[in-house]
Amino acid sequence: MIDDWGLHWFRRDLRVPGNKALKENWKQVQGRTLGIFCFDSKFLARPDFSSNRFAFFLETLKALKADLTEQGGDLLVVDCLPHEAFPKLFHYCRSKNIPLPKIVTWNRDYEPFARERDATIKKVLKDEGVNSSDFRDHLIFEPHEILKSAKQGDFYQVYSPFSRKWFDNLASSEGVKRIKDQATAKDYFAKKNRTSDLFKIKWIEIAKNRDFPFVDSLVRFSDLNSKNVTIEIPKAGFFAAYEQLLAFKKRLDAYKDKRDIPSVGGTSKLSIFLKNGSLSSAQVIDALSLDGRNWKAAGGKNQFTKEIAWREFYYSILYHKPQVEKHSFNPKFEHLKWENNKNHFERWKEGATGFPIVDAGMRQLLKTGWMHNRVRMIVASFLTKHLLIDWRWGENHFMKELLDGDLAPNNGGWQWAASTGCDPQPYFRVFNPWLQGAKFDPEGIYVKTFVSELKDAPPEVIHDADSDRSKWNYPRPIVDHSIQRDKAIRLYKS
Repeated sequence: MIDDWGLHWFRRDLRVPGNKALKENWKQVQGRTLGIFCFDSKFLARPDFSSNRFAFFLETLKALKADLTEQGGDLLVVDCLPHEAFPKLFHYCRSKNIPLPKIVTWNRDYEPFARERDATIKKVLKDEGVNSSDFRDHLIFEPHEILKSAKQGDFYQVYSPFSRKWFDNLASSEGVKRIKDQATAKDYFAKKNRTSDLFKIKWIEIAKNRDFPFVDSLVRFSDLNSKNVTIEIPKAGFFAAYEQLLAFKKRLDAYKDKRDIPSVGGTSKLSIFLKNGSLSSAQVIDALSLDGRNWKAAGGKNQFTKEIAWREFYYSILYHKPQVEKHSFNPKFEHLKWENNKNHFERWKEGATGFPIVDAGMRQLLKTGWMHNRVRMIVASFLTKHLLIDWRWGENHFMKELLDGDLAPNNGGWQWAASTGCDPQPYFRVFNPWLQGAKFDPEGIYVKTFVSELKDAPPEVIHDADSDRSKWNYPRPIVDHSIQRDKAIRLYKS
């Protein structure tokens, strides 16, 4: 017989350290906690599903399972929707006279589909007579906490006032407490929260029973997905994330000056870990000694903290106005008469537009599953304001190819670039790809890294709109910047 035990439902909190819901579960059942992860068929069937991102996700789950197992726990990975998985598990427990879990915990999510799913699961658990509790995790301040006033739905639609309040909250005693609550990474290396080995052994034996309703879907999905992976998958999990975090700490002071230069590795590359919850924003702030004081001061620390605030701002927008997932935040731009030239779209995806900085970014994406942040803005502006293609086409492509594809920041970034979103760049501001390349990649190092045809071309040829690059077997520009800029402005004015 198993004594009181708990069930923690992992979603986008795929780590042990600083996982408040998991810690509370451990506390209530003296460490006898089983983790469960449910593969969602709707997620796997999404039109923006990515085999590469899924492969990284699977590696993250493997790292989590190994971490839990080392501590005497385990992770049950099932190919079953959560509203089906929980009743199946509970039915099995009743049939074997195993007590139902004392508590089911999870950490909150804010995407439209996730909120609807979680409301359903609360009802399922209540009907089963099982207690549940959810917690804040991957955001430092939840969308309902950063409002203009107490009035329901009175949310910030401009980043600057949102960020001022966010920084004030971060500097408050409550903000400091929230950071410390999750900043257990250092303690975790020194002392692990060991669960009961006996509990682990019992669950392993239970899972071996022929009538147990689940099989190990982690191995099965890994085998099925591996043949579709097209890039090298980076190391995953909390330890890989923390290693990357410490490496970035050494470069943090130079972040403000180098973050826009795609050839020097000046960004953090933490987004792939924040997406899956291998790392939380609170842990990042703690490890980098960031805070909300003197946020107007210059320097890498404050600049990077503002990037975390931007992430939470976009989650607030998605939470309060979920229709932005499919529609323009600014309704007057919902029905822009995009040209949507499919040939131009394919050339953009392949990195064959004849604009070197654009092509370098798109080829970096195809080769690595990641793209430098400055270049993301350049290629998004190019697609929407030079090729006059609907931002939703680009957003969908990014979600397919990016390992860090995350709905709220991806949607917010695309709508910012397309001038259809909240607090966007003005529609009449159209990035000049030639000037952007010359400014942020003056020697052409980044372009030459990913556009092999131009590896021997001098910088002045790479960045000059009028240069003939045909001798390097590189395509001519598919559009003219000046003409397209004027067309874009007329389109938005109309």
